[in-house]
Amino acid sequence: MKFFLGLVLIPLVVAQGLALVDLISAWLPAAPWRASWFWATVGGATLWLAVFFALPRPVWLYVLGHEMTHALAVWLAGGKVYSMHVANEGGHVSTDKVNWWISLSPYFVPLYTFVWLGLWISVDFYYPLKGWQPLLFFGIGLTYAFHVTFTLTMLHPDQTDLSGEGYLFSGVVIAGLNLLVIFLMLLVVADHVTWQFALLAVLERIVSCYTAVWEAVVKLVAIARGLGR
Repeated sequence: MKFFLGLVLIPLVVAQGLALVDLISAWLPAAPWRASWFWATVGGATLWLAVFFALPRPVWLYVLGHEMTHALAVWLAGGKVYSMHVANEGGHVSTDKVNWWISLSPYFVPLYTFVWLGLWISVDFYYPLKGWQPLLFFGIGLTYAFHVTFTLTMLHPDQTDLSGEGYLFSGVVIAGLNLLVIFLMLLVVADHVTWQFALLAVLERIVSCYTAVWEAVVKLVAIARGLGR
């Protein structure tokens, strides 16, 4: 069933990607590269890429975040976590519940980005940090690049999180939810792009993608009937 669900969701993911392009196209005329937050974000991401490719990778730190995300997903799903193991070679969580949300959450939840945002909001509540906003975006760029690079290295056939849920279903869910996170993050910083515009763009792309699939199916059925005569 998950394989067929994955097939059904593919047009939705394509629609998300196209809507993201629409959002970026509407955002670029405002020249975001002139803003300090833009370069702070790029700087954070660039620093992490330099660390990732030129220095020993902090695999243990990623594994810790990976397993913590599993554990948080278990708790949110109403389950219990009995133990958690973290090491450079990998890790695991012992729990009484397993589902797609628990298995795949580390691949689309940028945990360290959320932790960074949580810390910033907590401190800002008591000590306003408006003058330090470039640092906020620097941290977002660094932690999200951390999430993306390590997530890509974890997407391989031997990954039990993926094989357990089915490769097609896992790939579609991971791609779709990562696109959703990026879309929402861009929408927050694209001040002149309204939520109504974004929602309309998504709905239009969804309708067009599924309409195209339906028309293709109808044509294939007509061709098959013609060959059967």
